[in-house]
Amino acid sequence: MIDTKKNIERFEELVSTVKRDGMERLLNMLKGTDFYTAPASTKFHLSCEGGLLQHSLNVYDCLVAKKESPVWKDILSEVGDESLVIMALFHDICKINCYKKGFKNQKTYDPQKIAASTGKKQFDEGGEFVWETVQTYTMDDEMPLGHGEKSVMILDKYIELTKEETYAIRWHMGFSEEKGLYGSLGKAMEKYPIVLAIHEADLEASKLLEGEDGNK
Repeated sequence: MIDTKKNIERFEELVSTVKRDGMERLLNMLKGTDFYTAPASTKFHLSCEGGLLQHSLNVYDCLVAKKESPVWKDILSEVGDESLVIMALFHDICKINCYKKGFKNQKTYDPQKIAASTGKKQFDEGGEFVWETVQTYTMDDEMPLGHGEKSVMILDKYIELTKEETYAIRWHMGFSEEKGLYGSLGKAMEKYPIVLAIHEADLEASKLLEGEDGNK
């Protein structure tokens, strides 16, 4: 389960370490959105309330952990701690106000839920199950301006990004981008290796640390 209150406190503490014009306005803007409560995805990693905030913190932890790597130590030190906070915590700011709540019926094989259910017990190849109503999310982006590029556009309204921050946030999806963009992505990684670092941190968080309802 996600402890959203604890995550908000940690997020705001990290943001407070960034001494840059516009940060207070940016934080106030986020408080007026669903950033703290939105999921990180519709059905993949952290597709639950508070998932987006949890994911942002997970990416930060994975990125900072690279400081212990001889491959990344000098690169991350040169970029600076403030930039690491900005790149990790705001890389997915493009997702604010994009997720809509809904409900669906799905099978559950949980013995406790089956025992407590008053519904009809059924069987299939997975064993005994009952139907339960669960909350779902759908994506409804009213500002279809892309992904990484949209995050950069939003941030540019509030704070001045460094070139490294701009490239890293723009290209954080890495090779999840369309194949036609691989050439530009490769050049971005060569120009600013931090692009690769944030992409790796994003993958490490979503694929290794996170489940559907919380961290693994």
